[in-house]
Amino acid sequence: MRSSFVSGQVVSVIADILEKTVRGAQASEIGEMLETVRNGSPSAAASRDLERLGLHLNAFARAIHDRGVSERGLNLLIDTTHDLSNTLALQDLLRTIVSRARSLVGANVAYLTMLDEDHRVLRTVTAEGHINSATSEMKTRVGYGAVSLTINSKAFFDTQDYLNDQRFRHSDALDRVFKAEGIVSLAGFPILSENKLQGVLFVADRYRRKLSEREISILGSFALHAGVAMRNAHAFQRLSEALAEAERNRTALMDHIHRVDVSAAAHDEMTSLLAKGTEWPLFIQRMAEQIGGAIILYDDALAVKGRFTSAAFHGQLATDAKEGRAHSVLLSGAISRSRDSGRSVVMLDAGDEHYRVMALPGGAERGESLVICYRGELDPIDIRNLERSAVALSIAKLWSEKREAEQLIASTTLLRHLILVDPPDASTVAAIRDRLKISADQPIMLVLIAVSNLDRAAQTAMIRASAVNMNLLVDLINDTYLAAGPEKSIRALLHTLLRRRKGWEIGGIVSDPFTDLTRAAVQYGRIEQALRVLRKMKRLNRFVEYAQVNLFAKLFEAGDASRIVRYMEHILSPIDGRDPHQKTQLKKTLLCYLDSQHNIARTAELLGIHINTVRQRLATLREITGGWDDPVAALELHVALRLDSIVAAA
Repeated sequence: MRSSFVSGQVVSVIADILEKTVRGAQASEIGEMLETVRNGSPSAAASRDLERLGLHLNAFARAIHDRGVSERGLNLLIDTTHDLSNTLALQDLLRTIVSRARSLVGANVAYLTMLDEDHRVLRTVTAEGHINSATSEMKTRVGYGAVSLTINSKAFFDTQDYLNDQRFRHSDALDRVFKAEGIVSLAGFPILSENKLQGVLFVADRYRRKLSEREISILGSFALHAGVAMRNAHAFQRLSEALAEAERNRTALMDHIHRVDVSAAAHDEMTSLLAKGTEWPLFIQRMAEQIGGAIILYDDALAVKGRFTSAAFHGQLATDAKEGRAHSVLLSGAISRSRDSGRSVVMLDAGDEHYRVMALPGGAERGESLVICYRGELDPIDIRNLERSAVALSIAKLWSEKREAEQLIASTTLLRHLILVDPPDASTVAAIRDRLKISADQPIMLVLIAVSNLDRAAQTAMIRASAVNMNLLVDLINDTYLAAGPEKSIRALLHTLLRRRKGWEIGGIVSDPFTDLTRAAVQYGRIEQALRVLRKMKRLNRFVEYAQVNLFAKLFEAGDASRIVRYMEHILSPIDGRDPHQKTQLKKTLLCYLDSQHNIARTAELLGIHINTVRQRLATLREITGGWDDPVAALELHVALRLDSIVAAA
């Protein structure tokens, strides 16, 4: 009965031992339980059986423990492989490989080494667990260090005493890093993909350690998965770079297309302006606005002919050019280079401001050029647009000159026919009214213009420029200029000419307004005769109305003009003997008094002075001239005063 109880008790204890073994109990705990059973068994045979049982149970426990470790390692490897598959950024992947390799075997340090592009130098690309910064920056030539064995064999390598291992050539630089890091044991695993080496994965410890077969197997499998992941990451990187390059190319293409569209629109605009016959100053102004800069037009003497500035541009270079401070040597050299190449050239760069010069096509004898001032860099397309616009500008100027020449010929023909053919035919009269844009009942005027102290070419250019857009016919006849047009236009021309006077003199005779254009030859003859008489007396410096001089022109047409002037001076000599201010007042008062038919009140009203002042001046005049009661004396005084007023004003 007791034997049965003891057997049952042993079986129960053994069942507990098996349960604890399955649950992973420690070997010491299992040994204590077996010792309890042994103490309760009286026979030596039972004791030996229990000892055998203990050995098998310990082996069984170790197998269960190893299996658990293997399963945990396999699960960690699977998780790690999953992480590698989800990481496509190469640098992130390399860090993940090193971190997981160190975790899989609990190593002190892990790092990854790769060959550079020319396969001559091995570099550490990432490291973890190191205490020395040089560890993450290790590099060596191929053939040195433990890595050379792994590269050559493409197989696993390990050592438990790196610094004293003689199986490979040592690098002094690497040995110093390993000594500073305290590394003793090292294991390297080649990372392969399709038998192509991607890199070498190292795990290291600061004590003597030999990896178990299980650890080697896990790291070997991990290295294989890492090779596939690195190949995918490289492929993804190349694909990403290709996509980024494609996107950059697409963006560049879209930008180029946009710039081409803008260029085409600008070119179309300039072509449209050209087709519309836009005046060249407006054409250049639009060029300046397109680049947001300033453009200066120079002639062949490097004199400024025009300045055109965008409202958005403010720059010192353009100001210098406008004020004539552009360097003539640089400018002439740039113009020469531009004319030789047919393209624009850079003349000067000053920080963010730039000068670019473009010689205008049309032959070297024209010599005109553009100086283009702008800020920043111009796109090559913008530069090409400027050059095309410059060609279009030359065409516009040629067309403008051609139109001006045609208009000049037509104007000259019409004007000469009008004044030299008496009477002109109806078609000529109609054409003139159409050219002047006047109706049949609207009068016109003629003016003869005489210029002194200015060469003929400058005279012509100045008068024609002044008459632009005034609806006038202008031509040089003999040595004077004749203009015909509506009174308003004639007055505007005379005002412009007098305002431009500088260092030279200008004057002439203005006809009375007349509606019948068939009488133009007669009107011209009258003012031409009057101008001839006045020019004999004195150089003209103002424009005189024909109504003021027609009588004298008739009287003195055949006389000696100088003798007439002397006679006039003799008659007025008593008055000229007074001081300048008084003689002027006396002459004006007496002329107005004689013109007013001896009416003192009317004279005072016209002169804007008190009637007693008029009486005092007349009394003085009677005293110094002898009076004008004699009709002959009165006529002489009147004629002399009238002629004096004309000559003195002229």
